[in-house]
Amino acid sequence: MDRTNEKYTGERVSIRSAGQDEEDGTRDRILKTAERLFAERGFNGVSVRELAGAASVNIASIGYHFRNKEGLLAEVYRRHCEPMIEERLRRLAAASPLAGEARLAAIIEAFVRPALQQVDVEEGVRFIRLRAVLSGENSELLEKLVADNFDQSSSAFIDALCDCLPHLSRTDVCWRFHFLLGTVYYTAAGPHRIHAFSNGRCDPGNTEDVIEELVPFMTRAFQSASTEPQRQPRTQERAGKAQ
Repeated sequence: MDRTNEKYTGERVSIRSAGQDEEDGTRDRILKTAERLFAERGFNGVSVRELAGAASVNIASIGYHFRNKEGLLAEVYRRHCEPMIEERLRRLAAASPLAGEARLAAIIEAFVRPALQQVDVEEGVRFIRLRAVLSGENSELLEKLVADNFDQSSSAFIDALCDCLPHLSRTDVCWRFHFLLGTVYYTAAGPHRIHAFSNGRCDPGNTEDVIEELVPFMTRAFQSASTEPQRQPRTQERAGKAQ
């Protein structure tokens, strides 16, 4: 009796495992197909029916796994962002025992390196293309995805930068962090430009070379004096002009 029950239980586990594997395979296939099509044609340029057809699934499968097209895009985005954010935070924690300029450079590298290393793989290049397409197509949707995925980790980096740059206000640090974001994004999205205007002397395909140039440059930028006293509130500027 016991052996019969064991056999029956084992069969049920095997059937359940096989079913789970098939479900996971379907989910992964939908995600990969969606990422490719969204990067090629944009979010608005692909229908749920087209996604289902390209992934060889029925429309109900997309609803079952992701609820709707927005949920599918959100999961595509999360799947790329989550490992990068985890690596950033791991490196940020590793930088905390350091002091002075060494800590600042380590914080900047902790932010920069995982993003640029993502470009070294084909999936990373496609994801950068997807972000570029989304930014030109539906900024509200992209802003929500960025906020959902990056706001918390960005705040952690801003806190760390403020801590090791006491001569700057949080406003100063936020501006410089904003410029750091733009630098990383453009370096990843448009590397061909520097190769062209340097006549091939600069190789953006070598991630280590890029990091060796970028980290010291941004370290010096963050260390520079505060510009806050030079900035006037807009109302004050307008009043000055009126006089």
